[in-house]
Amino acid sequence: MNQMTGWIDATGDFGMFYVGGTFAYVSGDDPATDQAEGGTLSGGLDWKPCLILWNSDMTYWTRMARGYDGTTTAGPMNNAYFLQARAGVRPVEKLDIMASVSWAHADKTLSAQWNSRDIGYEIDLTATYKITNNLSYMLGGGYLIAGDWFKGTDIAGFAEPQNNFLVLNKLTLTF
Repeated sequence: MNQMTGWIDATGDFGMFYVGGTFAYVSGDDPATDQAEGGTLSGGLDWKPCLILWNSDMTYWTRMARGYDGTTTAGPMNNAYFLQARAGVRPVEKLDIMASVSWAHADKTLSAQWNSRDIGYEIDLTATYKITNNLSYMLGGGYLIAGDWFKGTDIAGFAEPQNNFLVLNKLTLTF
């Protein structure tokens, strides 16, 4: 077994505004060897870096987008380089509006015949309103510009994801 996993996350808070970024890496499994080299990165159960890519809420409530040879948008993150830039504004104390742009690239290809590692780009915009100390409402939209990683022949009755979008609302109770 041989695996490397890690992530760095930083956010600068400037009063009403904030900016931040994330870099994450999970080694992939090389199909040309007989070793188990890949792993996963969950970042904790609440780590959902995007609205579509590696978001366990989307997988739980709907269904993951599937592509060629078992590729999916489901979490936890595996076999990928991930880079995200984000910025947000809090115009009033209880409202947080954030936009992010993310890029993902596979570490290893899934087979010798498959040379694409471009997972794609995702653009997200969310607005979260804190109703009480432990209750919040989120409205968000995400757009995945699917890379060649997902493209290929249709498997198991699932169509190839092209450029996908998602609009969602979520009520969260924490205690």
